[in-house]
Amino acid sequence: MGAIIWINGAFGSGKTQTAWELHRRLPGSFVFDPENAGYYIRENLPAELEASFP
Repeated sequence: MGAIIWINGAFGSGKTQTAWELHRRLPGSFVFDPENAGYYIRENLPAELEASFP
């Protein structure tokens, strides 16, 4: 059975570093960073949808 570890905190508090350290210590784990997902969506959004995407 798996688990989701949700890390929350202020800007610059070390959330990403903590996530990668946990990933290093927990075999089979992965890190999902919603900031990276947002970047991917913005960079790959079809042109016809760009006007409606902030």
